[in-house]
Amino acid sequence: MVATADAVRRFSICIGDDNPLFTKPEYAAGTRWGQVIAPPGFEKSMGINRSPVMDPVEAKETSKALRGIQLYHSGGENFYYTPIVEGTKLYRSRWVKKVEEKNSEFAGRSVIVSNGIQLWDESGTVAVDGIDWFVHTERGGGDKTRKKEPRPKEEPAFYSDEDLEEIEAAYDAEYVRGADTLYLEDVKIGQKLPRMVKGPLTITDLINIHMGAGWFLYGNWPNRLAYENRKKLRGFYNRDEFNAWDTIQRVHWDKDLAKKVGLPMMYDIGPMRQLYVSHYLTNYAGDDAWIHRIRFEFRRFNYMGDVTWLEGEITDVRDDAELGPLIEVSMTGTSQRGVENIRANATILVSSRTKGKPRLPTPPPLTPHRS
Repeated sequence: MVATADAVRRFSICIGDDNPLFTKPEYAAGTRWGQVIAPPGFEKSMGINRSPVMDPVEAKETSKALRGIQLYHSGGENFYYTPIVEGTKLYRSRWVKKVEEKNSEFAGRSVIVSNGIQLWDESGTVAVDGIDWFVHTERGGGDKTRKKEPRPKEEPAFYSDEDLEEIEAAYDAEYVRGADTLYLEDVKIGQKLPRMVKGPLTITDLINIHMGAGWFLYGNWPNRLAYENRKKLRGFYNRDEFNAWDTIQRVHWDKDLAKKVGLPMMYDIGPMRQLYVSHYLTNYAGDDAWIHRIRFEFRRFNYMGDVTWLEGEITDVRDDAELGPLIEVSMTGTSQRGVENIRANATILVSSRTKGKPRLPTPPPLTPHRS
C-alpha cells in the first residue's frame, strides 16, 4: 500500500537493475533526491484501487463476453511527475478510453483497447498519468479460414559459446551514468547511446519480476484465494494437465498452453519489456536527470530463450518553454533473430550549465474516472 526503500530495492534487483540510486540508501542520500527513489515502472507494483465501479447489472450481463479471448499487452505511454519515495502512498485508477477494431498480422480480426491509467497521492497530486494498449484476439490464433501472409518460422533460440561470450561481454560493459551529470550542452541530435543487452530470457527471469512486482493487474494468488479469484474471473482460468483449475496467465510458462493459443512457445509478460526500456533510460540519464515520458511498443513476441539488444539515439535537444532543458530519445530492441521487438521513445529532463538541475514537471488534474 505504501512505498518503502526496501520494496524499491527488491523491485529493482528483481528486474535486473542494481543501480545504487534505487538499491542503496547510503548512496541515494548523497544525490539531489536525498533518499532512494523508485525507477519508472515501479508504480505498476502499487496503488490502492480506485478504478470506476461497474454497474452490477451490466457486470453480470457481460461477465462471459470475453471468454475464449486472449489478451496481449502491446505497449503504452506514461508521464512521470514526482518521485516515489519511502512513505509514498498512491491511489490508482484504470478505465477504458477507446476501443478500435483492426486486422492484425498475427490473429486476423482483433480489437485494440486503450486503457487510461493514473496514480495520485493523498493530496490529490498526480504522480503518473498514462495509457496502456491491449490487443484482444480469439485464442488459437483467430480466423483459421483467413489467408495470411507467410511469416518466417520463429525457431527457438540456441546459443554457441561465442554467442554467450558476446552477451556476457555486453553485461560487463553495461553503461551506468550515475553521478556523472548529463548536461544539455554536452549532447547533440544524432548522438548514439550505449548498447545494452537483456537475456537470454528464462522462466527464472519471469519468476523474479513477479517476486519484485507481484501479479500486476490480476492477482493470481494460491489455494483458497485462487478459488475466490476464480469466482470473479472465471474466464481467466481453465483446466491444466491434471484437470485442475489454473490461471490462463501460465501461457507465459506453459509451453502446451502457449501452443493452444497459437504461439510456438512461451513468452514474456508486457511489463518485462517496458522495464527493459526504463532500465536502459535510467542507466543513461543518471542520478540528476528526470525521465518525464516513456512511450513503448511491443512489436513482436519475446519468447523464452530470446535475447534483446537495446540501442538508442538522441533525436532532439532543446530548452523547452514549459519543461526546460530536455532531450528526446528514440530506442529499439532487436532479438537474436534480427527482428525488432521493441520500439520506444522518451523525454528526459536534463541539467544545464546555465540553468542548473532539471525541475519537475507540473502534474495534470486528477482524472474524473475514479471511485
